[in-house]
Amino acid sequence: MSDTIGDILNTLRGKTATIMAPADSDFEYDPNRSSEWSSTPPTHQQTQDELTHTFLTPKPELSRGWLKYINEDFHVDKLVEFAPALYGLPEATVRTDVQFDRLGIDGHITGYKECTVSGGDLNNKNSMSVNRAAGSKLDFVRGRSGFMPFAPGGVDLAEKQEQGQLLHRDSHGLFDVAPGFERGLDIVGSVAEADSELGALAKDERDEESTTGAQGADSGLVGELSEQVSNLDLAGDGDKHSIDDLLPNDITFGRAQTSFNTTQKTKDWAHVVNVNKEITNFHELVPQMAREFPFELDTFQKEAVYHLEQGDSVFVAAHTSAGKTVIAEYAIAMAQRNMTKAIYTSPIKALSNQKFRDFKHTFDDVGILTGDVQINPEASSLIMTTEILRSMLYRGADLIRDVEFVIFDEVHYVNDADRGVVWEEVIIMLPEHVKFILLSATVPNTFEFANWVGRTKQKDIYVISTPKRPVPLVNYLWCKNQMIEVVDEKKQFLIGGYNKAKEIMSGNSNTAAAGRGGAAGGAGRGGAAGRGGAAGRGGNNVRGGRGGRGGARGGSSQITPKQQKSATMPSKSDFVQMVNKLHTLNLHPMCVFVFSRKMCEQFAGYLQGLDFCNQKEKSEIHMFFDKAVTRLSQDDRNLPQILQMREYLSRGIAVHHAGLLPIVKEVVEILFARSLVRVLFATETFAMGLNLPTRTVVFAGTRKHDGTTFRTLLPGEYTQMAGRAGRRGLDKTGTVIIMVPGEVAPLDQLKEMMLGQPTRLKSQFRLTYNMILNLLRIEALKVEEMIKRSFSENANQLLLPEHEASVKSNETLLSKLEKVPYPDCDPYMADVLRIGLAARECQKYIMTQGPKIANMRDIFKVGRVVIFDLADGSSRRIGFISRPVIGESASILAFPCAGSSTTLPLFPQQPGYCRLILQPLIPSSGKLEMYAVKIPDLVFITKYIINNVRDVARYDKQAVDDAFQNINKICRRSGGVAECSWDRLKELELQQKCQEKIHLEIEFSQIPCVKNLPANFLKSFKQEYEEYEIRKKISDLRQTLSDQNLELLPDYEQRVQVLKDLNYVDDKNIVLLKGRVACEINSGFELFISELVLDNFLGDYEPEEIVALLSAFVYEGSKDVEEPITVTPRLDKGRERIKQLVGHVTDVLEHRQVIMTSDEQQFLERGRFGLIEVVYEWARGMTFEAISELTSVQEGIIVRVISRLDEVCREVRNAARIIGDATLQDKMETAQERIKRDIIFCASLYL
Repeated sequence: MSDTIGDILNTLRGKTATIMAPADSDFEYDPNRSSEWSSTPPTHQQTQDELTHTFLTPKPELSRGWLKYINEDFHVDKLVEFAPALYGLPEATVRTDVQFDRLGIDGHITGYKECTVSGGDLNNKNSMSVNRAAGSKLDFVRGRSGFMPFAPGGVDLAEKQEQGQLLHRDSHGLFDVAPGFERGLDIVGSVAEADSELGALAKDERDEESTTGAQGADSGLVGELSEQVSNLDLAGDGDKHSIDDLLPNDITFGRAQTSFNTTQKTKDWAHVVNVNKEITNFHELVPQMAREFPFELDTFQKEAVYHLEQGDSVFVAAHTSAGKTVIAEYAIAMAQRNMTKAIYTSPIKALSNQKFRDFKHTFDDVGILTGDVQINPEASSLIMTTEILRSMLYRGADLIRDVEFVIFDEVHYVNDADRGVVWEEVIIMLPEHVKFILLSATVPNTFEFANWVGRTKQKDIYVISTPKRPVPLVNYLWCKNQMIEVVDEKKQFLIGGYNKAKEIMSGNSNTAAAGRGGAAGGAGRGGAAGRGGAAGRGGNNVRGGRGGRGGARGGSSQITPKQQKSATMPSKSDFVQMVNKLHTLNLHPMCVFVFSRKMCEQFAGYLQGLDFCNQKEKSEIHMFFDKAVTRLSQDDRNLPQILQMREYLSRGIAVHHAGLLPIVKEVVEILFARSLVRVLFATETFAMGLNLPTRTVVFAGTRKHDGTTFRTLLPGEYTQMAGRAGRRGLDKTGTVIIMVPGEVAPLDQLKEMMLGQPTRLKSQFRLTYNMILNLLRIEALKVEEMIKRSFSENANQLLLPEHEASVKSNETLLSKLEKVPYPDCDPYMADVLRIGLAARECQKYIMTQGPKIANMRDIFKVGRVVIFDLADGSSRRIGFISRPVIGESASILAFPCAGSSTTLPLFPQQPGYCRLILQPLIPSSGKLEMYAVKIPDLVFITKYIINNVRDVARYDKQAVDDAFQNINKICRRSGGVAECSWDRLKELELQQKCQEKIHLEIEFSQIPCVKNLPANFLKSFKQEYEEYEIRKKISDLRQTLSDQNLELLPDYEQRVQVLKDLNYVDDKNIVLLKGRVACEINSGFELFISELVLDNFLGDYEPEEIVALLSAFVYEGSKDVEEPITVTPRLDKGRERIKQLVGHVTDVLEHRQVIMTSDEQQFLERGRFGLIEVVYEWARGMTFEAISELTSVQEGIIVRVISRLDEVCREVRNAARIIGDATLQDKMETAQERIKRDIIFCASLYL
């Protein structure tokens, strides 16, 4: 029976499947399958579950049988397959992620937060975020010109709301022109025509659907929808307003700009640290130092270390040799511990090389980046010049994102006129995550500078200064082989020592004056001081007559600056005596500062017979020198300069200046650091940053030539050089000696130089075309924002919160201002005020220009009655001129009076109205008062003259009474007071202003309330003027807050016009191809070099000719060095072409009235082609000794020029790559290879 039931069920299942499934069914259930039911019959529940699972449970896929009926094939155009790429939406790129909240150095997790993270489509060409994707490893260090820089710290990249208001709107108020487009979408035909076309298309579609039998259902749906749409009140005000409420009033487009919360109170970002208080618990505050030192840190060093560990930025202003380098070393150690990077920047390449050697002894992972050297560029601590760091920032180098500290050494170098702007650019451009370590000599405005850095970067900066030098200085005057102390170690000026020095030198002067050809004699034969004088026979010959006995005879001759400088320099005997005495007193090593490279060589020659080294020291010097010059070829080892320096060094004497070969300077520096050089003659560049202290510093003079004129050393310059004296741990005091070859300097001048305040840090920020083009290319940071954040704008920007608060308070005051209505006056008060203000401006212009004109003397004659405003603007008076007007002020005698308001329109010649002005001026007593009134404050010049003014000034009773009566009559005139005649003025502009005043007076007289003069006239005017003053304050403050108030904005606009004229940018300031080329030129003269590249001028020359022509943009030139008349015909032609291009660009600059630098102005006058032959022959393979004989330029200058040419060649090569000039690119690479050889590019001894 069970088998029968099972068979029946199986039969039913098969029939059911046959009925339910269509033909060719492919159901998963097989009705013929065998199951366990054959042995064990299923229960009722099992059967029900089986049926439910098979027929009622939804399946995730359909069988192929059903798909056959529901699938419909469409003919698809192959082009449609590409459509999604045209209109498809991009994948969402912004997502959220959960991140940890960490605290402290160890990164202890304190909580969690959800943050939005950028998607992977952000890269170095479209994003300034530090989270963007990394670029190529080849561009990791230097970046690339097409990359975006990282967002500068302290900059909130908020969308600029004003941009939306500048976009064009159609008649419906909708934006119809996209940013960057000249016009919007041009829709042909009216809206009605478009609707009819759409209706016809819809009808065709419905007709097609009706043929498939689906029209009935669809037509009902369409009808229903059409009815719903027709019932919508789209034009209803309620819906329109509700929709408008959801939309913004304007849309923000365009580049981002920075935004500060200017409404907040002014905050001091700099915090001065008290270093006079000892940190007793330093090791508790910093239990695990990143670097241990073998000595106890000073208080200022502990404070700096503590704040660095707290994640702060510091500004350390310390005396020379105080130990600022300790802070830099600790920051580097922290970076290595934190697995980040630290960048050490220096102002000069020599200091970078020296620091690399010093840090290499302390740390393992150190690298250096300069223009021609790149060692271990991915190290955790990198040393580079500030220019290299600026280039990395603009070029978006990925290395920057790993940087934790940037150490700015010698921050006072920001005062440098040529390169100081680079420091400000770097500080502004550094990203937010970078911490600052600013190291500087003592300057008076450390707080101001640190506050600027903090405000710009929105970081707290802790200012740490040293109260005194670790090794005090004692200052002496060297007078006639005697050391006279003038400033003791407590920095007290000793007036007794100064007087003693004057007595010694004045006695010497009197003796010389009494003899033949003395100092008082004429500049006769034998030199500037006469025969037998200081210069001696055959000295600086300036013929001015024969110097007589005692100076009685002899002509006076004009002394040139060079002769004046040499006349104040010590003689050979002075040097020999001084050096011997200091050697006897064991005051060596000594550094003698001389402000001339030639004089350094000359003074070293004075010590020809002196030797300060023993045999052991000579051997050490000889071995080191020989080892150093092994880097050179055999020919270069025998250069005259090297042989001369070897001879000097063997006797413990050396010279250090910019004219020396780099390897020679480094030999001198290293031997001086080892105390093997006893006497060093150096220029002031030796004191710039190089950590080379000495026992004694000597000044051969205290006057220098600063490029314009001879002047006395500034206190900062003197302190910088004198600070080299005194070696910490070796000397109790440092000795500073000033040689006095002639008269002692005046007391005030000497005290100011020795004890005066050092030079303040001043902004040298200026706009360059490279900076402008880079910022226009970036489009994320406007040039105006760069100007706004410069140190030069610091004072104005500090007041922005105060100005913003003042605007709000005045707006509140304006909203609360209540005006009492005066119907007979109020409608006309706007015209009264307008005319009065215009007349005041005319009068002020006439008075300002008047004193410059001779005809005005009659108008300003003594006795002339005038109406004037007091200096404080409190009231107006009447008086008369008591003395002839000289200069910009007039002496006025006046009688006491109540005084009228200075705000009333001044038309005293107007009958009736004049009473409002003149009655308050009626004298109240006969007591005269004297006023010194500035000419612009003379607001009305009458035609009346007071006689006998001299008697009035002597207080003659009758004359005073007469003057009193005359003034009284004038003030009581009801018909008005007549003005003086201006007809004698022949100047066109003054006559125009006078005529304008007359027309304003006529217009003023026609105003109804002026004719009638209602009783409430003054009250109504007071209300009107009060409102005007408030509105003017608001307007002025808003003008101050706007970018239009920036000092450099006019210069920026002029330079942009130059770039447009030369096709570097288009009308919308989009950087064009020429602009991209100029962005590659960072070494200066970017416009000149870009014009050469794009003129296809360089491509016609060979590599050695190109590099020779480019030397004009590197060599600074000198009027003492003559350009070679001819080199080769091709080079002569190239030189003339360069001059033409430079002249063309200069003409454009002059046309746009751009302020040019001295280098740009004098480019064609300073002999910049003076080394064209030298560079040409060097590139052709001539030896260095041979090219040195082609010019009088010193060897060190030649090396510096050719070294910098390598960088220029690299920039021109990159420019050629941008424009696709492969030929020029290959030539520049060849030029680099030809100049990079032998002594000019030999490795530094520090590396």
